[in-house]
Amino acid sequence: MTLPTAARAVVVIVWLVTLPVAAFADVLADKLEPHVGQVIDLIELGTGTRYVRPRLEGLVVRDGEVKSLRIVPEGEAQPKTLLLSGVTRIDANRETVHTAEVKRGGAAAFKLARAREAYAKEQAAAVDRMQQRGIAPWPRLAATDHDAELKELREFARQVSQAFPTLETAETHEFIVVTDIPAAQIKPYVANLDGMHDFLCTLYGIPPGEPVWKGKCLVFAFFKEDDFQVFEDRFMQSTLRGMHGLCHQRSDGRVIMACHRGDDAPAFAHMLVHETSHGFNYRWLSPTHLPNWLNEGIAEWVGTKLVSGCNQVPLKEARALEYMKQKGNLGTDFFDADNIESVQYGMASGLVKFLAGRDLKKFAAFVRALKEGVPVEESLKQTYGASLDELVKSYGTALGVPTLTR
Repeated sequence: MTLPTAARAVVVIVWLVTLPVAAFADVLADKLEPHVGQVIDLIELGTGTRYVRPRLEGLVVRDGEVKSLRIVPEGEAQPKTLLLSGVTRIDANRETVHTAEVKRGGAAAFKLARAREAYAKEQAAAVDRMQQRGIAPWPRLAATDHDAELKELREFARQVSQAFPTLETAETHEFIVVTDIPAAQIKPYVANLDGMHDFLCTLYGIPPGEPVWKGKCLVFAFFKEDDFQVFEDRFMQSTLRGMHGLCHQRSDGRVIMACHRGDDAPAFAHMLVHETSHGFNYRWLSPTHLPNWLNEGIAEWVGTKLVSGCNQVPLKEARALEYMKQKGNLGTDFFDADNIESVQYGMASGLVKFLAGRDLKKFAAFVRALKEGVPVEESLKQTYGASLDELVKSYGTALGVPTLTR
């Protein structure tokens, strides 16, 4: 993001007034100065507090060293000053530019260090488990790779905008949104995208600020269905018809989501969250695809968690319940189908809610094992101590259909 001329002038004045010449040799100052005025990845304190996606307003440098940072936390209007002596980590542009041990901090600092160590060990163990099963984890992008990917995504967005001149591009920390929907209308939808990202990070135990996407998730949101279809035909080589939105997941890890608004605002908001959650689940840990029923169930469940006013999922679940009462089963190939049938969407969201409601940590562990290459039945046994048949029976009993089978 380029600072307005006046803002750049202020930053320069601060540096000229407060910096001795030797300060320009300070390594951290050199790394952070280009990010002044921009949103950076995270700042972690020895107290355990994490500022995710803060805007770096300025640096205070004395005697050739950075002494404090001036930031505006995400979602807040007032700036804060953070002493560097209390900062344990700074990430900017997907690169850790500063780490330190905090001598003072007591139990909070110790807890933070232990949590960081535990996460690193768990990630290493996950890589070992995946390699034993022949699963290649997604590689972590270096800062230069991240920059290169963003450059390609922005160039693609520019090419599409040439074909659709009314499109405008906006970016958040995790998403590039290209749309012809008026800015005042699209703003809450974009907030839902960031909410989905943070919700799934929390669910899967991904520390706030840790990268998930390859670069960013690129979203094309068209006002008209015809423009959406032309985009799909011309730029994505997709011939599907009658779709509200699609999440394209490339084998190299790039995720592009495209959609059109339609006439139902809550349904559009739900669809945005639904489709981009597919991309998030694809990007987590490894390229291993989740079973379709689980992938769709999570997308429906997350959509209802984040979007109020959309009654599509309750209606689907009511239709599914009626089917299960009449047929006594989940329909054809529910657990094995590459694409479940429309009536089975309500079953998928209901099963996900049932599993997550019993134990959210076990549910996350269940999904993690699948991403690591563990078969569904084995993963269910490991986490819930149940077979698929036992799961279906328990689910049916909870719905008032105790004889429910696969």
